[in-house]
Amino acid sequence: MRLSGVVTEKPTFKKSPSGLQHCNLVIEHRSMQEEAELPRNVFCYMPVAASGILASQLKDKLSKGMQIRVSGFITFHQSANKLGKLVLHAQYIEQI
Repeated sequence: MRLSGVVTEKPTFKKSPSGLQHCNLVIEHRSMQEEAELPRNVFCYMPVAASGILASQLKDKLSKGMQIRVSGFITFHQSANKLGKLVLHAQYIEQI
């Protein structure tokens, strides 16, 4: 999946107990799409997770308000209180 948007808040960086770097952020996507041959404004907020080398490379490069394009895959995350959300796991991130 590929999604572009604006970083909505300062990305967070953490290291796992095994030493693996993780980056978490949220992007806001807005675009005009066509549905049933009519224009439609669409938007969403998408949590993004990057891990390993990609997360390390992003450490001092991402900031709030930055326009980015993310490529990766979507998976379902469920918290301890059973609330679920879709998260885009980044395999590639570029500034646009």
